[in-house]
Amino acid sequence: MRNAVSGERTRQAIAEGTAIAPETIDVTEFAEYTLLDISELPAPPSRIPTAGPHAQLHREASALLQAGWLDGAPLPDTALPESALLLNPSSLTPSRVACEEAIPALLVDLDPGAESMPLDGNLSPDPELVTVLDDLRRQGLTIAWITDREPQDAGTIRARLLEAGLDPTGRDPLFVQRYPGELKQARRRALLETHCLLAIAGDDRRDFDDLYLYLRDPAAALPLEAMLDDRWFLIPNPLD
Repeated sequence: MRNAVSGERTRQAIAEGTAIAPETIDVTEFAEYTLLDISELPAPPSRIPTAGPHAQLHREASALLQAGWLDGAPLPDTALPESALLLNPSSLTPSRVACEEAIPALLVDLDPGAESMPLDGNLSPDPELVTVLDDLRRQGLTIAWITDREPQDAGTIRARLLEAGLDPTGRDPLFVQRYPGELKQARRRALLETHCLLAIAGDDRRDFDDLYLYLRDPAAALPLEAMLDDRWFLIPNPLD
């Protein structure tokens, strides 16, 4: 499934806002960049939550990892699961695209509602989310971020994620808007073409699929509610 175009897009996301040159990243070795050794991570900040949206995200993502991976590597003789992306969004049914790449990933949307994330102001990250992401990294899950901010903002975004404790090493893939009007769906699919996108977290349903941008009758999408707390997770905005 991987090709030069999709590999290039993930390369850009890994290098965005860093000193890494995208052309130095081998598309066959993404795991070396996106899966972190436990020794690289700081001490766990607090206890893992047992109730609420962050607890649900942790519980489901952990179960998926334990069923198919060990320390980020797929278990032998275990088929890759279906991803968090809809197979045919226009059908408004919860059928999902199968994973074809083995590196497990969670995509977190940084934009509050229909707005783009702020680049200044006070940070109020939820310590529960910090703890959940820390533990999922330790289990071998890649954490990736997405926003409609542009490439020139990537350095600031990385600094804010680092300050908030959400990306403690500054190495998570960051999918910004590479050109005006680039849809998030294209970036979600780019991540799927290089990783197994197990789950998506955001504060609005439009963070899961662009179909919600064009939906005239919300009731028509009721079958997709089955995706919530399974592969789609509604959580408070990560930086608010």
